[in-house]
Amino acid sequence: MTDIMSMIPADADPEAVKEAIKRRIVRNAIKRKAVKNAIKRRAVKKSIAKKAIKRRVVKKAVKRRVVKKAVKRRVAKKAIKRRVVKKAVKRRVVKKAVKRKVAKKAIKRRVVKKAVKRKVAKKAVKRRAVKKAVRRKVAKRAAKR
Repeated sequence: MTDIMSMIPADADPEAVKEAIKRRIVRNAIKRKAVKNAIKRRAVKKSIAKKAIKRRVVKKAVKRRVVKKAVKRRVAKKAIKRRVVKKAVKRRVVKKAVKRKVAKKAIKRRVVKKAVKRKVAKKAVKRRAVKKAVRRKVAKRAAKR
């Protein structure tokens, strides 16, 4: 306060001096409050910006999660497809094996049939030979008498 006193002329009214000092104190307090408010406003703005950034980060994280899930789903789908394909291939292999077995059986059946025919033919030939032999014997006996 001494510096203010030195600025005021000596013949000035003490009441007026007091008023001036009060006014100055009030002005300074108002300025201080304004500065504080400005600082507060800046802090609020900063926090709002921070929140917005956080929101953006969260959004990105969510997007990333969604993308990951989608990728997982795609991978799962591919795995399922692979499994389905494998099963189909197995089925095809089994079908082929069955066909092969059926073909083998058919061939065996054919072979057996041919063998039976051969046996029948052989038997018929034998029967014919026997008949002929019998006939010959009968003829010989008839010739002897």
